[in-house]
Amino acid sequence: MPPKGGTKSSSTAAATPQPAARVFTIPPGEPFLPALARAVLTGQLPKPGGQPPDPLDLPEITLLLPTRRAARALQEAFREASGKSAVLLPKIRPIATADEDLMLLSGLVDAAETPAAIPPAISELERRLVLTQLVLKWAQTIAVYDDDPLAPPPYVGASMSTPAQAASLAKELGRFIDMVETEGAELSKLHELVPDTFSEHWQKTLRFLEIIVDWWPEYLRERGLLSPMERRNRLIRAEAQRLIANPPSGPVIVAGVTGSIPATAELMQVVLGLENGAIVLPGLDQMLDDAGWAAVHAHPEHPQHGLAKLLSRLNVPREAVRPLPNLATHKAKSARARLISEAL
Repeated sequence: MPPKGGTKSSSTAAATPQPAARVFTIPPGEPFLPALARAVLTGQLPKPGGQPPDPLDLPEITLLLPTRRAARALQEAFREASGKSAVLLPKIRPIATADEDLMLLSGLVDAAETPAAIPPAISELERRLVLTQLVLKWAQTIAVYDDDPLAPPPYVGASMSTPAQAASLAKELGRFIDMVETEGAELSKLHELVPDTFSEHWQKTLRFLEIIVDWWPEYLRERGLLSPMERRNRLIRAEAQRLIANPPSGPVIVAGVTGSIPATAELMQVVLGLENGAIVLPGLDQMLDDAGWAAVHAHPEHPQHGLAKLLSRLNVPREAVRPLPNLATHKAKSARARLISEAL
């Protein structure tokens, strides 16, 4: 039997959520963090119409926000909303960095992976230096001859001719690694993007990318390290496993997170499977008509595309998302939001 509020398996994918009561949004133009703090203090979260929590019970509430900066700002918003000079605060944590100490103290008995078992991340400085060395080594050993069909184009060799140029390229490689791993993709599958029938130029580019497909993972294995994004993803998934294995008695609220990181979206699925879990989305467009909303899914450049993708992943229809109760949204703000919605 799965634990209360958990799922039927050890996967981070939660059971079918009950979205109508526990997925909210704060409209555009409404100060997000003050509205969130007021909703918690007045008992509107995680379920609307609840009783205001006892001040001594506030530390039992967990709020997961997108960044450390947002977490610090929410602390101040709670102080202002309470009207007191001193107030007990909920557990306010940045979701993308994962609080390792909390997870360690929680006892991950049945989780597949504990934070203590996750290797440390390589530092940005070490990564830059190692990638620079790999770029230089590649430039020195690769055969750059016009009659070699597998040789890189001339500009590749030229761009690595000095340590400074190699360091600049290493920085870009690091960013590329972060982008790939943030999306949960595998570097080892890069070669599948370019079949052998594609142009020689692409084959040369792929040969250069062997630096991060083959050499870079080998270096990390030898050092017993992870890349920063891979470690972050594993920490977030470990937190999801913690919530499944040991569902907290207090509310867990994910607020201001768009789920752009797949691992974060998985954690949000788990939160929706908790008895006292809730999600508060930032500025979901509820004024756009159904045809316009359907079109958003096919346009990644649209500012609502990320939220549309997240709702689809959570299996939550847009009409099931409700505005956070007791928001004093002015008519002028609503009219402006409607105009912007139609314009975009």
